[in-house]
Amino acid sequence: MRFVAVIYDGEGKILSQQSNATELALQGKNYVRHSINGSLDDYYVASGEVREKGAQPSEGHVFNYATGAWDLDIALAQSKKWVAIKAARQAQEHGAFHWNGHSFQCDEISQMRMQAAVQAAIIDDAISMVWTLADNTTQTFNATELRQIGKALSEHVKECHDRGRMLRAQIDAATTQEELEAIVW
Repeated sequence: MRFVAVIYDGEGKILSQQSNATELALQGKNYVRHSINGSLDDYYVASGEVREKGAQPSEGHVFNYATGAWDLDIALAQSKKWVAIKAARQAQEHGAFHWNGHSFQCDEISQMRMQAAVQAAIIDDAISMVWTLADNTTQTFNATELRQIGKALSEHVKECHDRGRMLRAQIDAATTQEELEAIVW
């Protein structure tokens, strides 16, 4: 007689579903006669029954097959939070910065261009450059202004990383999901 079988490991984690299964083909495997519609990852086996795991509370939660519940893995949750904070830090660092009422692009290429302009301004006090601003308008800056803009860029990047380090310390100190959720960029 053929049937649909859910195959699982010793903890209850579902490994596969086999249609058209036979007792002989499943010999030596943990299985239950059951058909799952949907993702196998949403279910587990306990006491010979297929059960739903329920919604994962956060990316930092892992399913505990022994208890049938989602447990917070604080190290995983901290790691996920740090990834999110780093992404926010990078977005701000590479977004825009402001100096003297002007908004400047701050992506990696723009930062390299600004560094080159600052170097030129250090070498030549008489230099003057037309710069395209973040809104695509242009403005002419002299050597002193270019050095000041370069300093503003440096301060912008430093502030982003200082804030990132402060938030990293908070993440490392967090012991609950609620504490991690309270940490925002």
